[in-house]
Amino acid sequence: KLMSPEELNVRKAIADVELIRRVLDQAEQNETPVRTAGLFGVTLTANLILQGLALGLSALLLLIELLSGGALTEMLMLGATFPDIRLVGIGFIAGILIGLVILLYFVIWRAARNSGEELNAYIVRNFRYARLLSYLSDLLLKFTAVALVMLAGRPEWVPPLLLAFTGDYLVQGRLFTLPTRLAVLLGTLCIAAGLYQFLAQIPTLLTPLAVFTLVALISMTRLIRLHRGQVDAVV
Repeated sequence: KLMSPEELNVRKAIADVELIRRVLDQAEQNETPVRTAGLFGVTLTANLILQGLALGLSALLLLIELLSGGALTEMLMLGATFPDIRLVGIGFIAGILIGLVILLYFVIWRAARNSGEELNAYIVRNFRYARLLSYLSDLLLKFTAVALVMLAGRPEWVPPLLLAFTGDYLVQGRLFTLPTRLAVLLGTLCIAAGLYQFLAQIPTLLTPLAVFTLVALISMTRLIRLHRGQVDAVV
């Protein structure tokens, strides 16, 4: 029995849909290893180095703040009465940020070199948050906010800002390597804690330093487990 043109068109459309479905299934299978292989090898090592340095710096500052009885907070508050100290503080923060950015891209450059990839392609594939213009503009905005607050003679607003910045990094998926739900939950809690510290007028740096150190420690623990699992798989 010969089929009518309408029946032929229907069968052709069904065949086309089936072909598209197979292509999409194959593409999804091919993408799955890429999605799950973002933290292996050189990339995992680079993340361990970067987050280890961030954890070490925050832990050092937290230890200084604890052992000195709040010396860092007292120095920050002096900026409200001594304009020269404000400028020194702004310059100190700028120096730290510049050093961290240079270190960040040096580590990523070495990782890209070890992987045999071009730097921009490696950043886009493994460190999307560190794309040059995006990352630098984000840091610049945060630095500008802190600098304006200090220049306005309100250094007590700096600790709540630091808490909010930590929450922002978590929500955006920058720096830390955590599951999405946990990152969003912790980010929301950090922002809420920053708002509470601002409203309660608690000027201590102890809270933002402790929170950042805790988050960095959680992220580092996850990375270490991934690294151990990778080593065990190879062995």
